[in-house]
Amino acid sequence: MNRTGRGSTRPGVRAPLPSGAYAPSSVHRVSSADNPVVEFEGEDGRRRTFDFAQCPLPGWHPVLAEVLAQRVGPAGGLRTSTSSLAAWNNLRAFLRFLQARIDCPGDPSALTVAHVNAYTAAEIARAGPVYGARRADHVWRLLRLEPAASVIDAGAIGALRLRGAGTPGGGTPGYSDGELALIVDTARRDVMQLRDRLQATETLLGRLSLDPARLTDIERADALRLAEIAAEGVAAPGRGQGFNAHRSRQELAEPLFVTRRDVPAMLVLLVAVTGRNIETVKELPAQHRLLDGRAVEVQLTKRRRGAGRWVQTVTWEIGPPGRELHHPGGVYLLLHRLMACGRELSNGPSSFWAVWRNLRRQVSATVNEIGNPFAAALTAGIDARQWGLDQHRLRGDDGQPLPVSFKRLRTSVEVRRTRALGGHLPSAARSNTAAVLFRNYLQADPVAREWAQEVASDAIAAAEQAALDEHRSALAGPARPTVSGQPSMSLDASHQGGQEGPWSACRDVSSHPATGRACRSSFLDCFQCGNCLIDSSHLPRLLALLIALEQRRQQMTEERWWARYGPAWAAIRSDVLPRFTPAEVARARLAQVPDALLDLVDEPWEHP
Repeated sequence: MNRTGRGSTRPGVRAPLPSGAYAPSSVHRVSSADNPVVEFEGEDGRRRTFDFAQCPLPGWHPVLAEVLAQRVGPAGGLRTSTSSLAAWNNLRAFLRFLQARIDCPGDPSALTVAHVNAYTAAEIARAGPVYGARRADHVWRLLRLEPAASVIDAGAIGALRLRGAGTPGGGTPGYSDGELALIVDTARRDVMQLRDRLQATETLLGRLSLDPARLTDIERADALRLAEIAAEGVAAPGRGQGFNAHRSRQELAEPLFVTRRDVPAMLVLLVAVTGRNIETVKELPAQHRLLDGRAVEVQLTKRRRGAGRWVQTVTWEIGPPGRELHHPGGVYLLLHRLMACGRELSNGPSSFWAVWRNLRRQVSATVNEIGNPFAAALTAGIDARQWGLDQHRLRGDDGQPLPVSFKRLRTSVEVRRTRALGGHLPSAARSNTAAVLFRNYLQADPVAREWAQEVASDAIAAAEQAALDEHRSALAGPARPTVSGQPSMSLDASHQGGQEGPWSACRDVSSHPATGRACRSSFLDCFQCGNCLIDSSHLPRLLALLIALEQRRQQMTEERWWARYGPAWAAIRSDVLPRFTPAEVARARLAQVPDALLDLVDEPWEHP
C-alpha cells in the first residue's frame, strides 16, 4: 500500500488493500505438553486460557478444543470472561461425569443416548430442573458444532436439549418505597462522609503548601506524612503484626484515598441514581465530556447486546448546587474527583475506579497499591450485603435484617421510573426492550403489581362511571323505558305497531321517540328508549344477556367493551334489575332460557 494521505481514495478509485490473503490469528493452539489450549480475549478486555490438560478423557480433547474455540472466538457467541468460563466449567463437568461411568466413552464417537440421559438426570437432581437444563444446554451448544456434530451420534446430541424445563422465576422483586429510601439515604450519607474526609485532607495539604508556618506541630507532622503517602501511593506498615498492622495501614490511607470499604456505598448510590445494572457501573470509564456545566456525557459498556452494540453514550444531568448526589451526573463527577489522586498513581488512568488496596504483606515504596478492583473480575469480592447488614444493620419494613442486593435495587429503580411515566413501557425501557423490562423487572415485583392493579381498577371504575353517567343523562330526557313487575304488561305491545324483542318489548317500532320515524337502532339501544317495555317475563332473558355480556368482556379490550356494550350493561344493572324484588331475580335465575342471542346485535365482521 503506497497510496496514503488525503485524496488517496475518491469515487471511482478503489481503496488500497494489503497484499496477500488475510489470516486472522487462531485462538486454538497446542501447548508444549501436546495438550490443546484455547485462548480467550473478550469484548470486555479480559483474557482467559483454557488448557485441556485439566480435563479427563484425552480422546475428546482435539474435537472439544475446536468447538470451544468457535464458541469463545471472535465470531462466537460467548464474548465475556464470565460466559466463556461458564461454558468451560460445564464442559469439564461433563467430561468428569463420563469418566466416572463404567461404560466410559473414550472418544466422542462412543457417546450414546444412555450416557447423555444419565448426565442430564444427574444435573437435574443436583441443580433442579431449570439450572440442570441450563448446564446441559452449555454442552449442547458445543457438541452441535463441527467437527463434533459429525462424529457424535445425533440422538445423543439432541438428548442434551431439555425442552420444557422452564426458566427461573420472572425476575427479582424489588424493595418497598420505605426500604429503598433507607438504602439510598444510607449510601448517600456514606458518600458524603467520604467526600468530607478526603476534602479535609486536601485542605490540610493546601495549607501546608501555602503557609506551613500557620500549622501546629501536630498538623504539620500529619500533613507531611500524608503528603509522602500521596506522592508514593503506599501506606507504610505499622509496627504491629497481623491484624494490627493491617488496621494501622488502613487508617493511614483512608484520609487520602478511596478504599475498598468505601466502594459498596458508591456502587449502591450509582445504581440507584443512574438506573444501570451493576456490571455497567463497575465498568464506568474515566473519560467524559461536560455539556455547558449542566450535564456530563459518558460512554457506557452494556453487555449482552450482541456484536457491535456494547457501547452506549448517555447524558446525565449534574443537578443544581447542593443536590448533586441526587442526580447521576453529579454523583459521577463527585466520585470521579474523589478518586483523581489515586487515578494519577494507578496503572490504569482510563478506568473510573482507582481504589487503594490494603496489601497483607510487607510492601516497599515501589509497589503500587492503587488500582481498579474490577479489572480482573467484576465480582472483586466486594459485597453490598455485608455493607448493609454488618456495617449499618439495616432493617426492612418487617423489622428483619435487610440484605442489600443490586438486582433488587435495580428492579426497584425500574419500577419507580415506569410508574413515574404512567406505565408506558416503551418510554420506560431505557437500557432494555419493553419485553425485557416487563419480564425481568416488573413482572415479579409486588410494588409494580399493586400499582398496576390500582391503575387498572381506576380505569375500569372510570369507564363504568362514564357509562352510568351516559345512561342517567339519557334517562333525564323524555326517552325512558317502562319497567313493571307485572308479566301482562308486555301485552300492551300487541296494539298496532307494537313488537316483542329478544330482551324487551316495544310500544311502536314505526315511531321512534327521538326521530318520529321507524326505528333502526340496535336491540341494545332499546334500554335507552321511551318505547321500551320490560316486565317480569323478560327477566330470565335479561339475566342471560348479562352473562353473555360478561363473557364477551373476556374476549375484547375494556375500552372496546365499554364503548359497545357498556351503556346496555349499566342500564340493566342500575335501572332495570333494582325494579324487581330479590325473590323475583332469584326465581328468574332458575328459569331455563335459550341462548342470550347477543349475536343479533353484532354484524359477522364485528365478532371479537
